[in-house]
Amino acid sequence: MNFQNLKHFYPAGGIAQTQIEILDVKPTKIAGVLVGLATLPLAPSEQKVVIYQLTLADGSEDLRAVSALCPHQGADISRDELKPDGNVYCSLHKRPICIYSKYNQAFRVVKQDEQYVIEKS
Repeated sequence: MNFQNLKHFYPAGGIAQTQIEILDVKPTKIAGVLVGLATLPLAPSEQKVVIYQLTLADGSEDLRAVSALCPHQGADISRDELKPDGNVYCSLHKRPICIYSKYNQAFRVVKQDEQYVIEKS
């Protein structure tokens, strides 16, 4: 998905008090969607996360991470693509999960060498 396809672009809303490593990052069948393992803020343990890659108008990449589990009923959203409204819609119940929309709680990710890291906010 390209930046020009989004209706609005909002900065990452998730807050991380420290830098968090994302381990075992792998691509999925969907272009621009990766999965890995991380302990997200307020989570009790390591969990599967989804990283969405967006190419911006200037050619740079914006990376966002969210839990791979839909907050509604825990369905795996790593098989769901980012839509032009900045949301991923859970394939189980079509609930929107905000990645790039106004109220998103996605975390900004940077790639340092070959390691993906959630940035400290």
